Amino acid sequence: ISPLCHNLFALYNDATDTWYSPSHEFNITEDTGIKLHYRMRFYFKNWHGTTEGESPVWRHCLSKLRGQSPQKTPEGTPLLDVGSLEYLYAQCQHDFQTGRAPLRTAQSEAEQHEIENECLGMAVLAITHYAKNLDIPFSTASREMSYKRFIPESLNSNIKQRNILTRIRISNVFKKFLAEFNTQTVGESNITCYDLKIKYLATLEGLTSRMGSELFNPISLSIIQEKELSSGGYYGYYNQGQVQIKCQSQNLEASPDMQVLITGTTGISWRQKPAPVSKNAQDLSDL
Repeated sequence: ISPLCHNLFALYNDATDTWYSPSHEFNITEDTGIKLHYRMRFYFKNWHGTTEGESPVWRHCLSKLRGQSPQKTPEGTPLLDVGSLEYLYAQCQHDFQTGRAPLRTAQSEAEQHEIENECLGMAVLAITHYAKNLDIPFSTASREMSYKRFIPESLNSNIKQRNILTRIRISNVFKKFLAEFNTQTVGESNITCYDLKIKYLATLEGLTSRMGSELFNPISLSIIQEKELSSGGYYGYYNQGQVQIKCQSQNLEASPDMQVLITGTTGISWRQKPAPVSKNAQDLSDL
């Protein structure tokens, strides 16, 4: 990971759900046993600029095209470099398959069917990328690799519970879709591994819930009115289980029954903790 993107990554302890700051010092003894993951923590949705209807995220750069038309002036430089994209692709693929990046909640049976099809589409992208990256024939990759390796474990478990005819139909439909995608879309359009990574990440943003965000259940939450804020919107910080949010136009009393959502593109938002629901049915769209 280059110095340009290093500040987007951090060390993470999966066992304790803890992120470590760059200045953190570990006290290591003979009895110390810590397993840490180096992960991208700060993710900005649509950094790739391919999602319609959402503003792209760029790094700021000084324009050298003064005097030219605004259409010819670049908005900025890409957020990620090639090495960071490689790392992020592997991280997101792992999160998608293991359920760390949970699927969005379906509001109807039709939407649930659509989500399952999108998951199979993600498997198509992953297998195609695998084949192109290793420069092996798609037919070989199709025979050697099952779609079950590239979909969420929860969906794979769900498919296993269906009758054998349904499972055979899903497998046949997937193989047909994979073959058509590689012969028509990839073969005719000269799609690269870079393009496949970007498509995979862009699809994942809409397929999962809370991608690139962190949800906290704070010990205490204070929303304080402050008239002299230099800019509107929300301002806040999270530190050791306590959150304070200053809002220019709101004034609410502290409450322990709140949730705080933090994202790179929308900032900090909060809401009253919803009533208990099933693990896969929690909806955070109103944050």
